[in-house]
Amino acid sequence: MSRDAEREPMPDGREEEGRRRVEFYFWVHQALRKYVEVTLDLILAVLVFVTFVFIARTIYTLGAYLATSAAIDIAFVVSEVMFVFILIEVVRILIIYLEYHRVAIDTMVEIAIVAVLREVILNGVTHLEPIVLGAVTLFLGILGLLLRYGGLRYTGPEIVSQPRPFFARRAPATRSGPKKPS
Repeated sequence: MSRDAEREPMPDGREEEGRRRVEFYFWVHQALRKYVEVTLDLILAVLVFVTFVFIARTIYTLGAYLATSAAIDIAFVVSEVMFVFILIEVVRILIIYLEYHRVAIDTMVEIAIVAVLREVILNGVTHLEPIVLGAVTLFLGILGLLLRYGGLRYTGPEIVSQPRPFFARRAPATRSGPKKPS
């Protein structure tokens, strides 16, 4: 016997009204969650597209600089290449969030390390004040220790997505007629 069959409804119908209110609440909650998730997925897809535009623009700018410049500033070239790597990691974070709906903290710490190193290379180590250089060293050391010993690495199943064809192939059609003798 089910739980509902065991209960006697109240003579004034209050239990039925309460059940309808709870069902309506869960229906509204599910509908809102579905639309919020779709909206967030659309926003993240736009962010991935914008990041690809930044990557293309940076590569184009770097190529134009290398083609037209007589004297090449190696710090600028290295910092632009590192900027492309940072943007690629940002795309990776966005794709992980789109696919698994979780934030990859370890990847964010790696991006922070690369971004700080990019700024140090761009400004030059010799041009930094000793206190700033000490702070950067301490910050990078803490981020490295956090990454290594902080338990930030994802230990669950592998999160790299398996490639799936865009247009899924169908299984070959089988004939349902009688089989020919061999």
